[in-house]
Amino acid sequence: MPSPTTYRADYCQALADFGTLADFARHIGVPYSRVRYWYCRHPEFSKAVKAMIYVQPTRYRSAYCEDVVDFLKDGYSLAAFAGQIGVTHRTLYYWIDKHPDFAEAVKRAQAQSALWWERRILEFAKTGQGNASAIIFGLKNRASDEWRDKTHTELAGKVEQVHRIERRIVRPEHSDG
Repeated sequence: MPSPTTYRADYCQALADFGTLADFARHIGVPYSRVRYWYCRHPEFSKAVKAMIYVQPTRYRSAYCEDVVDFLKDGYSLAAFAGQIGVTHRTLYYWIDKHPDFAEAVKRAQAQSALWWERRILEFAKTGQGNASAIIFGLKNRASDEWRDKTHTELAGKVEQVHRIERRIVRPEHSDG
């Protein structure tokens, strides 16, 4: 029996049963680098790999629409929700692009998060309890359209058009002085 690091032609057909090349490598007990080596060295294996369906199974669940609203209502960020469910924030933005229902839920959730932070600032104003800097930071990050330091720059004066550009090259006199 050949060692598991030896390429076998029947691996080409076996690939069809796996979603990823990494899954296949784990199944046959070889490092991923070995499978990549076979990909480069054996054209039939390379062809079989290219024929694999490279669609990653999505972790998206419609229940996340409710979950994101429920989670962010306590003032958390979208990045914190990503951490909570074990995905990256980029994955969430991908889901927002691909699932309109999730995109709408995220908008509602972000509004709920901003509400949580605004309640904290009102509570601070009434009782003096809390950390004003942290609350303001939270508001600037959760509701930046309404809670950012705005600067308004206005330029005044007259703009004149230049009609003529003149270029002179001045050469100093050479002196032996």
